[in-house]
Amino acid sequence: MTEQHKRHVVVGTIAMSLIPSVLILEPPSAPTLKHVALYLSALIGYWGIVLMLWMYLLGTKSVTALIFRDLAPVLRVHKWLGIYAIPMIFLHPLLVGLSYGANLLTFSILPSIATQYDRHVLLGQIALWLLVIIWVSSAILRSKLAFRPWKYIHYLAYVSIPFALLHVPDLGSQSTTHVFVRGYLFVLMLTFFAICILRLRSILNLDKSTYTVARHIQITKAGDYVLIARPADGSRPLRAPRRGQYVYIKLGFLSEDHPFSVTQYDEDTGQLTLAYRLAGMYTKELAKLQVGQSVHLSGPYGSFTDDLAETDTTPVVYLAGGIGITPFVDRVMSENDIREQWLFAANRSRETAVLLPQLKKELGDRCVAIYSAEQVPAANEEHGYITSTLLGKYLSDPTKYRYYLCGPPPMMQACREALAELGVPPSQVRSETFGW
Repeated sequence: MTEQHKRHVVVGTIAMSLIPSVLILEPPSAPTLKHVALYLSALIGYWGIVLMLWMYLLGTKSVTALIFRDLAPVLRVHKWLGIYAIPMIFLHPLLVGLSYGANLLTFSILPSIATQYDRHVLLGQIALWLLVIIWVSSAILRSKLAFRPWKYIHYLAYVSIPFALLHVPDLGSQSTTHVFVRGYLFVLMLTFFAICILRLRSILNLDKSTYTVARHIQITKAGDYVLIARPADGSRPLRAPRRGQYVYIKLGFLSEDHPFSVTQYDEDTGQLTLAYRLAGMYTKELAKLQVGQSVHLSGPYGSFTDDLAETDTTPVVYLAGGIGITPFVDRVMSENDIREQWLFAANRSRETAVLLPQLKKELGDRCVAIYSAEQVPAANEEHGYITSTLLGKYLSDPTKYRYYLCGPPPMMQACREALAELGVPPSQVRSETFGW
């Protein structure tokens, strides 16, 4: 089954997982506003919990990697659920208050611990407002937040899900009277604990392989590095990566892990060559690695250039921004790939053009460097950015190529717009998005 078919199955399964709550919840006993609102509040509440569990599952790399090898599209489903489906949960307290004739503040804001009922309501209030904070940070403020603060806010989901589950017993009108509803709630709780247990695989590094740093050098003054790692003695090496794939690196037992493209792979030794640029706290710590130190790797992931079979002669164009050049290195350097290949690499200056000199030797005039801060371009160098005019200057028939984009999101969006201006169908354009 292809990665795309797997995603279709997941989306269908998500839709089907909403059906049990419809079947087991008792419909309104009377067509009044109170009874209908109470039924809908229960239905939306259970749907919300189910979708939260799906988000928890799809956002867990150590779990989804058991099925998928291309994580970015799976994370897009996770993101879509978070932005468009989760806000449905915000209707739950409104409908509860409507059914009981109470003020919305009673069920969503004002805390109370006077009775057991109030304490269960408080758990729901906490879960609700944590979700509001997560949703606002992801759906509204994401472009204004740095990655690390956004990620830490996202961790609040680990609290909101169990609180949402625990607020139902002795509070949900149907869970207290219907055995099937209680059984359904129990299944949801078991599902949450099962996902938590599977997540422990990542925390304990059971889904990773230990590698040893064989070489680690800085290759530009701008802060670009090459890291070569080999399988540690006695450790199971990763599966051989395909060209264009990436791996996650975890520096220590409790460290975060981040993705980096595999620029080269040695089939005989299992060594992986990775390139990266200093861009934040994590890469600054990564740059401190010394030869002989151990790191934990998982993967490889991605299907960015999987459709480029070496027997296929369809010409291709790689559009790279900054360190986004890394997924293309191994393919350009391959002696077996005889297709026509072009590389347009956008950087601020020659100093930041990591790996470009080596690729120029392979591609010759089909390697075009674009610099935003260099005022006197040399041969096959351009000033500015990747535009439709620039591409049209070098490509006599832009519509005959397949295009592969990797770089900062604004750069990739600008490239997609440029290709559309040239009449390139979207089906001929692929872009790489790492799953963080």
